[in-house]
Amino acid sequence: MMELMDTCDENPVETPEHTTETGQNTPVQQLEQAKVPTEDVSPFQPLDREQEHPPESSVPFPQRGEGEEEEQTGGGEDWPTTRVCHTHERAISMQDTVEGLDITEEGLETLLCYLELHPQQWVELLHPTLSTCKMVCYNGPHQLRKLTKICPPVAVVLARKRLAGERVETCDSVDFDVVEVADTMGWQLGLVKRGLRQLQWATNRGVLVEFSNLSFYFRSYGDLTPDEMDRVCEFLHGRVVAQERTKLYQLKACFKAFRSVAYKSCSFCTDKLDESRSLKLKGLLGDYFDKRRELDLSRKFQEEKDDEEEVLLKCKMKDFEGQIRADIQSFLGNRSDEKFSGRAVARIFFGIGSPCYPAQTFGRDKRYWRKYIQFDFNEIMRIAIQEIIRFK
Repeated sequence: MMELMDTCDENPVETPEHTTETGQNTPVQQLEQAKVPTEDVSPFQPLDREQEHPPESSVPFPQRGEGEEEEQTGGGEDWPTTRVCHTHERAISMQDTVEGLDITEEGLETLLCYLELHPQQWVELLHPTLSTCKMVCYNGPHQLRKLTKICPPVAVVLARKRLAGERVETCDSVDFDVVEVADTMGWQLGLVKRGLRQLQWATNRGVLVEFSNLSFYFRSYGDLTPDEMDRVCEFLHGRVVAQERTKLYQLKACFKAFRSVAYKSCSFCTDKLDESRSLKLKGLLGDYFDKRRELDLSRKFQEEKDDEEEVLLKCKMKDFEGQIRADIQSFLGNRSDEKFSGRAVARIFFGIGSPCYPAQTFGRDKRYWRKYIQFDFNEIMRIAIQEIIRFK
């Protein structure tokens, strides 16, 4: 597994090499091609940034496509056409992010894919990698200081810790984000990891090097303004809401299709076959799968939301609102030592498990689990948010 991840780190998504107008390689590339590797070459080879990014001081952004919805692009205003930042490589811990946001790994990767597929290409996803490096020197702090002479990444890590006010003279071990260090130095991540492992493989070294913390690995811009960050968040929120409404519309359409041709009892269809119902269901299913090709059906969901069933559901919600608030207060009081969000409480009342609130644990309490599944999820979440604020 680790060898496979190292291979992915050493072979990231390559960008086209930049050449001169006459089609010849640049002097830097000619010099790199003239180099002949030898056995004494250090494993820590710096990454030539001129091969990865254009030499200009700003990177042009792709223009937004025509007909793009404002909700999908995060606003109707034009985005900046140039960037001073040439992107940086960063890693986000999967486990820490899952626990912090209460979202599955698949959900987080979906959000990152939304950012990658945005016309502005906010991120470029790479292969997941182990981002945390732990180095232990069994011969004491003096051995760690000696490694700084033959291992530049270790020297950089100790220098940054010293600038942060930490005492490194007595340290015999160090933990650091290898992705951030490699990007700061402008070196390839795969070569940095290989060089660090060679410190352990060398005989009579007494050095232990371990890589851990599986993380999302990507490239992103680092010069976004606060206003641009807000617009990116608005884009993600709008995209997620549109996807939610689209799936609800498809689910209701499927339910209505089967209900329209269903019998109240099996006794009505035991004597003979009603071909008209079969043909009607066939047409409804064909129409359903034709509509599934549309990625955004949120408008149709809004158009059908004010039907008779929705009106009855709203009236029923008003009648049971007092009981719902009482149950939420009781739930929060019984688990006062835990922190809940409005969405987490609504999920529990709907019987939906999550990483921080698994069904195996909270599903045992039948007083709350799946109790209000017949009501609107967003309304339950709104009431839960109000009760959480009052509870505090």
